[in-house]
Amino acid sequence: MWEYRRRVRYYETDRMGVVHHSNYLRLLEDARMDWIRDHVMNYCDMEKLDVIIPAVSANEQFIDFLRYDDEFSVRMDLVEFTGVRMVFEYEIINVAEDKVCFRGSSMHFFARNGDYKPISIKRKFPEMFEKFKANLKKED
Repeated sequence: MWEYRRRVRYYETDRMGVVHHSNYLRLLEDARMDWIRDHVMNYCDMEKLDVIIPAVSANEQFIDFLRYDDEFSVRMDLVEFTGVRMVFEYEIINVAEDKVCFRGSSMHFFARNGDYKPISIKRKFPEMFEKFKANLKKED
């Protein structure tokens, strides 16, 4: 399981001092972009190849609160990958309390920039395909 860490920023909180629910998708995107950079390639380089990865769906389960300046980690895995679409699973952990605050998943597909029709990267971008495939979580 790969991990992304940082602290909650003030602007991510609401008047109650907790991370606003709408910001959890942003936290997942931050983590996902770093995961792609660390495992496959920089997303900017992917866009230069005219490939984008739009979101199709996201599922969220809020379990506990994160507050301003809490250190948290996003633990995530690529759990499905076909070369056309992929699914990531996430847990957001409050590091100090070692407590799960959030669980979720997101589904994405590969497309040409500006087209938004699903494409397969297997033939056109075999190196990218193999890097994603190599990082697919193995069954336990």
